[in-house]
Amino acid sequence: METNQPVPGSLVRKVFPWAARGLAGVLCLVFALSLWNAATSKWQHYRNPTPGHFYMVEGQQMHIDCSGVGSPAVVMEAAASAPWSAWRRVQPALSQVTQTCSYDRAGHGWSVPRKGIRDAETIVRELHSLLEQAGVKPPFVLAGHSAGGLYVREYAREFPNEVVGAALIESSSPQQIDELPGFRTAYEQDKREAKLGLWKDRLRVWTGWARLLGHCHVSAKDFPGWAAQYDAMACRLQYVDTDECELNYFEQSSKEAGRLNTLGSKPLLVISRDPGLQEGISPRSLAAIPIWDGEQEASKALSPLSWRVIARNAGHAVQHDRPDVVVAELTHLIDYLRGGPAPPFGTTTTK
Repeated sequence: METNQPVPGSLVRKVFPWAARGLAGVLCLVFALSLWNAATSKWQHYRNPTPGHFYMVEGQQMHIDCSGVGSPAVVMEAAASAPWSAWRRVQPALSQVTQTCSYDRAGHGWSVPRKGIRDAETIVRELHSLLEQAGVKPPFVLAGHSAGGLYVREYAREFPNEVVGAALIESSSPQQIDELPGFRTAYEQDKREAKLGLWKDRLRVWTGWARLLGHCHVSAKDFPGWAAQYDAMACRLQYVDTDECELNYFEQSSKEAGRLNTLGSKPLLVISRDPGLQEGISPRSLAAIPIWDGEQEASKALSPLSWRVIARNAGHAVQHDRPDVVVAELTHLIDYLRGGPAPPFGTTTTK
């Protein structure tokens, strides 16, 4: 008995060309989206030149933006994963007082990513070289926000003769990993998930999918006058998650920063968030508030010439929420170093 049913091999030969053409079409689309993303990124950078200058440090390009004149120069360290522009609400006003510099650590903003160890010692060595090449001369007042405060401590330890004052702005504490409730558990989990997250983010950016979905754009309302700069930094192929390069070394950096026991007689300004600002935060973060507040207060012990200001209605990003407080208190510090009236050493006040 004969049958008209096709043999399996014949079916495969009929289906395969359609499947191959479909796959080729998908690959062409992905390639086109990837090219579009790369071209758009370069075009945005071209349209929005980066403020500041670039220098080669240990074979890689680093970015620094200095404005204003005067001594001592203020050198600002941004938080983990934050670019130089995190100081955009502080630098213009502070540069009317003295020379003020913000910069990008490797893999952040416009400083080229680097492989290898990214602990505090490495970061301080690179910053020291960058300042030398940029012609920014000591003495310095170092200002560090969040994890940037660890690098301020380490710089002051390694180069004490260059530092005449410091400001720790909602600074990380060398002890916070084990003191803050749940921090170590969350930190270890973040490290485990980072590698998988990196490949997911790379896939979204390299294929152009992130830009197609509108994830490479910030709101002009949230970044007035700076949205174009942030858009130019978004979804660059070689920078995917490179601003997370310091995550695995946070504990090591904390230990290194913890070696600084004193600033001697150098003035120290501590600026902290408002602990009464608690709406909408998680139970773990709520439990951490009094401990974090205690760490902020304890950091005053680094110098007998220290004072602390709690910025009313400010969250962790004090320089964003209350730039007026940051500028005013740093100006007071600079004036004191120039022979002006002393800040209220030994006090903690709310402003």
